[in-house]
Amino acid sequence: MCSGSRSRSAASASRQPGRAVRYVPVSAEGYGAALVRDHGLPDELGAFLAELFATLLDGRNARLTDDVRRVLGRAPGDFADYARRAARSGAWAG
Repeated sequence: MCSGSRSRSAASASRQPGRAVRYVPVSAEGYGAALVRDHGLPDELGAFLAELFATLLDGRNARLTDDVRRVLGRAPGDFADYARRAARSGAWAG
């Protein structure tokens, strides 16, 4: 998912009643540091997770596949539709 997709997903979720969601990009290094600083993870684990997510999000996985259809037996759905259904069902109610 590219950062534009993350921004659009946050905007879709934010359009639902009672949801204020925005996408804030964070570097892998910043993410790892926050895990250590804010959540008490050991330095080595924070560094490992930062590297892992940097690798996962470096673009090598940015291609469409038929994985959803093969695994779930149905076509993939639109995130905006999911966000509307989740909001209606109360899934995000505090």
